Amino acid sequence: MAVAAERGDTREVRRLMKEEGVDPDTVFSPEGLPLLAWPILTGNPAGLKAMLENGADPNARFQTPTIVRYKDGSVGTYYKNNAMVWAAKADDPIYLRLLLDHGGDPDTRNSNDETLLKQARLMGNQWENVKLLVERGADVNAKSQGMSLVDMYAGLGGFMQAHWLLEHGARPEQYTIESIFWHPGDPKNPEWQRRCQQWLLQRSYQRPSMPDSYRRMREAFGFPTDEKDIPLL
Repeated sequence: MAVAAERGDTREVRRLMKEEGVDPDTVFSPEGLPLLAWPILTGNPAGLKAMLENGADPNARFQTPTIVRYKDGSVGTYYKNNAMVWAAKADDPIYLRLLLDHGGDPDTRNSNDETLLKQARLMGNQWENVKLLVERGADVNAKSQGMSLVDMYAGLGGFMQAHWLLEHGARPEQYTIESIFWHPGDPKNPEWQRRCQQWLLQRSYQRPSMPDSYRRMREAFGFPTDEKDIPLL
């Protein structure tokens, strides 16, 4: 089945699943990699589509979790990555789109309890995957390690993405608001940071005091650090 999917041999995939009874939902590598992820890793959307059209579950994952007991007494339960996680990290959104079209859960979390949105952001900033997930119902305000996606983009100066997320339901909390008003941004192209500031002001969010972290950042890059010397964009 793996070889047929890797080659995009749709007839063989169908034969194996329908006539031979091969169930990809129950086949995993020793590391817990689901068979459905294989055509994603080997770059064959036709193979993935064939498996899905013949009944493969886009949300199938190795059912036995890893249990971690921490020193503070808390317990973490972590499941192996399924095909949705690998698709969210892929350069081409076709894999994620196929899985979502066949019932994939956009709010799937990876083996480190992180959202697909964060995975798409971390793996080369797969912005098309981020947009696709949000448009297909992913919780844009879900957090990973205490941070939402708009926090991550705004904190790194990604104001075009931050503005899009705000327009699509992201809630601006303190860190995002501070970033929009005080991040040094790109002085040569401040347009998207300006739009983010205007978005906040139009909704009655006020510019907060500059946090020490941004004061130090601005100082390190040679930007003004006195609030009165930093006008709104």
